[in-house]
Amino acid sequence: MKSTASTHSLPHSRVWLSLASLGALALSAPESLRAEEAPSRIHALVSFEFANEYVTPRGMLVRDKGLTVQPLFLTFTSLYKGDSFINDVTLVGGVWNDLGTSGVSVHPPFGSSPKTPWTEIDPIGGFSFGLGKNFKLDVTYTAFAEQILDIGTSHHLETKLSYDDTSYLGAFALHPSITLWQELDGKATDAALPGGVIKLPPVNKAAKHPAPNSSHYFDLAIAPGYAFKDFHGLKIEAPTRILMPDERFYGDFYAKSSTVAIFETGLKASFPINFMPSGLGHWSGHVGFKYINFVDNNLYNLNLFNAPGKPTRDTVQVYLGISSFF
Repeated sequence: MKSTASTHSLPHSRVWLSLASLGALALSAPESLRAEEAPSRIHALVSFEFANEYVTPRGMLVRDKGLTVQPLFLTFTSLYKGDSFINDVTLVGGVWNDLGTSGVSVHPPFGSSPKTPWTEIDPIGGFSFGLGKNFKLDVTYTAFAEQILDIGTSHHLETKLSYDDTSYLGAFALHPSITLWQELDGKATDAALPGGVIKLPPVNKAAKHPAPNSSHYFDLAIAPGYAFKDFHGLKIEAPTRILMPDERFYGDFYAKSSTVAIFETGLKASFPINFMPSGLGHWSGHVGFKYINFVDNNLYNLNLFNAPGKPTRDTVQVYLGISSFF
């Protein structure tokens, strides 16, 4: 995210996409929704997620009051299907938004008027590749076009490799994945603010990156789950991940950078909505919660510049959503 000169003196929020992903942002529709795939090469996913707060996958608390609403629209265009090592190529495009009942300031300082319920719009584009029998590679470009606090637009590239271990572990499959998330231009956190905007001396006297530029992190995740075949298609999952940042991602203004910056775990229940007419797509719902711990002391302190207005060690997000794939 880029910051304009008017943000130099006061706290502001750094916003993101979530799903976080839909808990993270998916590059292919959920398997439960793709069971009956139509002959068409083009499909779409429409999703609405509701939560008690907006926490970015990078640990920025944007809104912690009121109701957060996050609509997502994605299209999937099948470019190739075959029997080679690369057995599937899908073009993905779409857009994600964040809105809420509790407004965020349009201009700095944080908390000032006027406020807007619309904080962010993120265009999305990328490719999904099926590799071998059980691997999938997703390469996604996103831009965060902020509508708050005179924050500029940042640009990023996500490369995610996931593995479906169901054929080996069955009901105990972990569905592991590893993601490299790279900032291409601008920052996706408030890391540049303490040392580069407010001009405070670093708390960490040995700081090498008090006001870091674009950087990257790795995300390691598993999503073990169990599908109840005889209970109306209910599926229970326990998504868990750790975020391992480059030392420049959150900087070291407050303390030495940690190997692990975020630990997140929770439970999610998904279920089909079978009463919807088939001509309106394959509908599903989900409900869950996430416990998020901000392990890195720099990230912990950066929430001073976000919705809590104070250093924050952890939070719990409760969410529910509805989606249609057609």
